Amino acid sequence: MKKFSFSLQSLLDVKLALEKQQESELALAQERLDRLRDALAALRGRLEEERRIRMERMRRRTDAAELHWQDIGFKALFERIERQQETVSVAEEERNRVQKKLVDTMGERKMLERLRDKQMEQYKEDLRREEAVMIDDFLSNKLSARTDAAQI
Repeated sequence: MKKFSFSLQSLLDVKLALEKQQESELALAQERLDRLRDALAALRGRLEEERRIRMERMRRRTDAAELHWQDIGFKALFERIERQQETVSVAEEERNRVQKKLVDTMGERKMLERLRDKQMEQYKEDLRREEAVMIDDFLSNKLSARTDAAQI
């Protein structure tokens, strides 16, 4: 009997390569998202520091002009935080999209591997049947030869 060959091996190979590529894409998307989140956390930390400084200045009775400029700074910082939050949201959506593609590809690969395993089991069963037939034929030929030899 011929050697086992999975009928969809080339498709399985493509899915494996695609899965590896998508894992790399996911790692890059996650890395970018982590950097953006770190930047957002730094902006929020800066905001808290500015609030602390403002409270201290208010205790010292800072003049209105200085508080006005600080308010402008707060507004700019709030806007930067808002833009950074939007950027993080977009990056999260991208990471989720890449992750979903990877999960889908992994599911397809696993399905192909289960099919390959089923084909392998069928191949082994066919091989056992073929061997059993060959053994039966051999034994029946040997028995037939003994019977013919005994008749002579």
